[in-house]
Amino acid sequence: MMMYSSTLSVLLSIGALSAASASESTATSTNGGLCYASCAVDESGIELCKFTTKVNLYAGELGYYQFEECGDDVNPTLGMEVGKTYQFVQKDRSNYYHPLGFAYFPDGAHADADELEPGIVPPGSSNTCDKNMTCAAPMYYIGSEYKGAYSNNEDLLPLTSDEDNFGLDDYEPLFFHPLSEWVGYGEFSVFLKFDNDTDYNKDIFYFCHIHQFMTGRIKLLKNGEPIQKDVHFPELGYEYDMPSGHDDLCGTYGLNEFQLPHEECPEKFVCDVPADNEELMQFSKCIDSMNCAMMAGMTTSVKESESEVALFLHQMIPHHQNAVNMAKALLKTGKLKCDDLTDEESEQAADCAMEIILREIVNNQNAQIQVMRAILEANNYPQENDCKVPIDNQESNLALTEEVVTTSSVQTSAANVAMT
Repeated sequence: MMMYSSTLSVLLSIGALSAASASESTATSTNGGLCYASCAVDESGIELCKFTTKVNLYAGELGYYQFEECGDDVNPTLGMEVGKTYQFVQKDRSNYYHPLGFAYFPDGAHADADELEPGIVPPGSSNTCDKNMTCAAPMYYIGSEYKGAYSNNEDLLPLTSDEDNFGLDDYEPLFFHPLSEWVGYGEFSVFLKFDNDTDYNKDIFYFCHIHQFMTGRIKLLKNGEPIQKDVHFPELGYEYDMPSGHDDLCGTYGLNEFQLPHEECPEKFVCDVPADNEELMQFSKCIDSMNCAMMAGMTTSVKESESEVALFLHQMIPHHQNAVNMAKALLKTGKLKCDDLTDEESEQAADCAMEIILREIVNNQNAQIQVMRAILEANNYPQENDCKVPIDNQESNLALTEEVVTTSSVQTSAANVAMT
């Protein structure tokens, strides 16, 4: 066992090898439309290919995965050579609430689809690996500690039989812990090796175990060539959300049509913004539009549901969406400076505390939105049940309010006189 622990240490340090002691293959997202890992071979011939994982929270409603080796592409199609060891590093803070999984179909268990597990045969394969739990599966690590028992990779651990624990059950729950604790656990990594002798001839997918609709495609390669050429199969089944215009500027989602003026919203939500502060003025416009979106979203009909639960959900979803958009918009401004999220003492401490709050809002409430939408679907309630309530009598409403206040003041004064 000590030998394999040492081997893992070597694998984890490969990325730091100099050009003189390692052969490097720099990734590109333009080579045949695929993104390739950064691979290095040590002097003993052990090779490790690395994808450094991040999440772009501003790409779409939930955000999408990015990999440092793939530039700015979101959910790029990865190329993965069968028989090689791949490490997906999830150390960056943006990975919080986004534990990686791998499946034979988009979104894995979110879509009731087969994932890569020791007891699941690749669909259409003649393999009998399910009999002894030796099918290809990811291996989940925190630092150099493997959290499971199964192994199909002798460069990491001795090959196993009849072991179904690949570490996910210890890895995933930590992503629900407070962010300030999560960043202190060490480097989260997932190792994956797809067997060289496979007769599986389709693509596989990476996905998020907590948030659905973040799936990206992996093309399996043999000798550098896709096993499944010219086509993407299985199909993804949905389009990626790509923010544009106002949303792109604000770092938000779904606000383009709610910029003021809007028939269902007041003239403004933010007051007294100095004209010479362009950055604050822009942020205020973002706040105006997200508050308008929430206000419009929280005018709700009870037709077709007539349910307290449905009404709560139809109200709470836009409320959560507003919180998420507010948090993302503030993060997007770059006003917060935090090198170390555990910092409680330096001049950055307040910013670090704010960033923790914002990231927890975004990730936690996005996950709750998906759960609430699932509850609506499970009960056959409409996903949205909006009723439009235009604000077209603001002046008369204001006059009525002033009249009510004046009348109330007169009545109060009269009562006080009567009491004396």
